[in-house]
Amino acid sequence: MLKVSILLSTYNGGEYLKEQLDSLFAQTYKNFEIIVRDDGSRDNTLEVLKSYDIKLIDTTQNLGAKESFAKLLNHAVVNSASNYFMFCDQDDVWEMDKIEKTLAKMQELENLYSSEMPILVHTDLKVVDEHLNVLSDSMWEYEHVLPQYNSLNRLLIQNTITGCTTMINRKLAQKCLYIPNEAIMHDWWIGLVASYFGEIGYLETSTIKYRQHDNNAIGAKLKKEIGITELILSFVYGFLKRDEEYINSLQINIDQAKSFYEAYRDELDNETKNMLKKFCTIREKNFFEKREIIFKYKLYKQSLINTIALWIKI
Repeated sequence: MLKVSILLSTYNGGEYLKEQLDSLFAQTYKNFEIIVRDDGSRDNTLEVLKSYDIKLIDTTQNLGAKESFAKLLNHAVVNSASNYFMFCDQDDVWEMDKIEKTLAKMQELENLYSSEMPILVHTDLKVVDEHLNVLSDSMWEYEHVLPQYNSLNRLLIQNTITGCTTMINRKLAQKCLYIPNEAIMHDWWIGLVASYFGEIGYLETSTIKYRQHDNNAIGAKLKKEIGITELILSFVYGFLKRDEEYINSLQINIDQAKSFYEAYRDELDNETKNMLKKFCTIREKNFFEKREIIFKYKLYKQSLINTIALWIKI
């Protein structure tokens, strides 16, 4: 029976942690282990963890979510015989068939492409408040996410993968053990690696209750549709005045792209190298060159409106 490692990073999560752990142990698929790295909690998190049958590693340093999950993944790949790895947040609740459904999709893709292919599978999420009252049955609808747009050029601009829904196979895990400081988050980086070197699959079903509360490290954000008046004003403002906040925000995408190029340059085809080089220097280009790069390499956001905004504000 195929084994799954669930990688859980905790930090001052005692309030909701028991509910999450109970949902893990209630899974219909039973061949899994839970490996936890605590990021230096000062509440009762460790007490809760020690009351469960889990593997607890490294409970001292405060590294932040990205680096904590990177350490978990490295530990699991080296020390576990698991075939697959799933990422888990401390404050959500998993549907009881989350592992079963995700693993079935993973096996479908491995049968199609081979188990030697790096593969990532992710799912939709049900957005809930701190008391698990449903705010939206689909985070993809809530945030206007289109998971089919998952090629490298699209993921350079906007992530579509939520780590706490994700399963990766061992081949992909081995490919992305190094997660650089410039990576925006571990799930985004792993998605970039999967998009170029492997395959990304997804389930259009919510396998998790994604709890929103005041202490979320990253949460769901309701995307407001832009009206025609706002769009026209955005056009005018974009051409009259540079939006420095928007440009500086884009820089973190550029920094991540630079790190991806540096990490894998010897394995990239020439077209991909050229795309990454052009994107990484886009701020240095003139007005027309910037827009040519966006259109040539289809560096588009998830929605047409947001792509237009990028085209205006870059």
